[in-house]
Amino acid sequence: MGIFGALTTAVTGLRAQSFALERISDNIANSQTTGYKRSDASFADFVPDSPSRQQALGVVNAFSRPTNTIQGDIANSEVPTHIAVNGDGYFIIADQTDTIDGLPVFGNEDLYTRRGDFEFNQNGFLVNAAGYFLKGLPIDPVTGNPSGSSPTVIRVLNDFLPASPTTEIDYRANLSSYPLTANANTTIPGSELINPSDFAVDPTVGGAGYIQGNEASQFIDQSIAGGAITAFDQAGASVNVQYRWAKTDGPVTQATSTGTAVGDVNDLGAGIAGFNDGGNLNDGLTLTIGATAYNFTIGTGAGEVNTLAALVTAINGTAGLSSSITASNVGGALSITADDYTSSFTIGGDAAAVTGLGLTANTYAPGASTSDTWNLFYLTDSGAAGTTAAWRNVGTDYIFGANGQLSPSITSTTINSLTVNGINLGNITLDHGTNGITQFADPNGVAKVTDINQDGFAAGELVGTTVSEEGRIVASYTNGRTVDIAEISLASFNGDGGLAKTDGGAFRSTPASGAPILGSLGSVVGSALEGSNTDIADEFTKLIVTQQAYAANTRIISTADEMIQEALNMIR
Repeated sequence: MGIFGALTTAVTGLRAQSFALERISDNIANSQTTGYKRSDASFADFVPDSPSRQQALGVVNAFSRPTNTIQGDIANSEVPTHIAVNGDGYFIIADQTDTIDGLPVFGNEDLYTRRGDFEFNQNGFLVNAAGYFLKGLPIDPVTGNPSGSSPTVIRVLNDFLPASPTTEIDYRANLSSYPLTANANTTIPGSELINPSDFAVDPTVGGAGYIQGNEASQFIDQSIAGGAITAFDQAGASVNVQYRWAKTDGPVTQATSTGTAVGDVNDLGAGIAGFNDGGNLNDGLTLTIGATAYNFTIGTGAGEVNTLAALVTAINGTAGLSSSITASNVGGALSITADDYTSSFTIGGDAAAVTGLGLTANTYAPGASTSDTWNLFYLTDSGAAGTTAAWRNVGTDYIFGANGQLSPSITSTTINSLTVNGINLGNITLDHGTNGITQFADPNGVAKVTDINQDGFAAGELVGTTVSEEGRIVASYTNGRTVDIAEISLASFNGDGGLAKTDGGAFRSTPASGAPILGSLGSVVGSALEGSNTDIADEFTKLIVTQQAYAANTRIISTADEMIQEALNMIR
């Protein structure tokens, strides 16, 4: 080949360096293009088959070397729908091929890109600056999980979010083992308990108990606040549901009393209240005076007693008993036994006017009771007056063992037809979970609500859309709700370098790239954009090298030309 072979090789060198210059030019031109992946030039020599000691001249050829796996810098963006891929993966996009009735029609082929400058168009589609539409998997509103396996074009409509009625309220709380109600007095056993006899209707009867409007203030004195939550009916109307707890039964705190005046009967009354075990009005009660025992039944039926006044009346109506309580018997012994409690008293009084029992209580023993009972009430009518129901019992007895845990366990309770101020919410489930309601000591004597949430909401208007850390399109509404609309899908390839470039920073899959694999190790970053992976300084360095190599190839051609001229001059 000789000189002419050198000329041919030098020409291919010029072509190769020109090809490299095209790559450099393209890279520099797109140094500010979002998600752009630069192309580098790679050179390869081609030589004919010849003996190694007389190797024939070869030629050089240039190829593109993609850098699809090299990430550009990720920068923050003020646009909430701008997204970037951090790590491996590509957004799946669709190209519009036509328009029907004002809406885009898409081709069957998926494209892929790292360009994430997506924004909503007039029809609610996410479109990037190159005109491609973002695809993802829709979110099932019930399960909150992606539905389907084939990504579709994401569209967010500007519709109102319909109201959702409250059906469940998460409610967890700790009740003080000794509630400091307005009536609570540690020196008076049972004073912290609600007294059913103070109300026209027994409020402790589950499902039927309630507090009348004219009795609301005394109910509040005998109960503790249990929190409030705003719930919603089917039309989205808001309802403020308030709760209060009342302790109906429990061991009476050990106490003593020193009352001795004529008619001072509070000690015996407190004893009866304590014996009355939270509404169990069938307890037997025995009075022992001297060596004589008199039996009574605590209750509201005929011949039964449940107040001190009724007991005094019964005592005075018992043959042989009323005559025993006279001035001549001042100082006599009186013992009361009820349920598993026993207390001893001393009869006292004024000989001039004995109209009742004057008692001095000795230490009151709480006995062996190991459980406490509570009832939960909700405010059904905040403006109730007279005999109209103001507070209603939810219908469940919350019974606690000595360990402060419910026994039996209650994980949830349902309030049937819960109505507040005339608004019916239907059946509402109070979900306590496991050990959600406890009874432990609290120095403040209150109910501490640790969790109170509900699942309903009013209707809302769309106010904005963002991208979450999980790569989901999240719509925000004026009612404070957020709804996951779609999950942005990412695709990966085994052979990234085999992807075919197309307009607007998009790629097509090829046999060399392999089929797309849904899911990737990369993650979606919201309010961010990936920049070009072009390094200007690096490109300028390659530009200098390319220029020098091109110039050197021209020198080969010039030298070969001179040598040919010399050869031609030999025949002159």
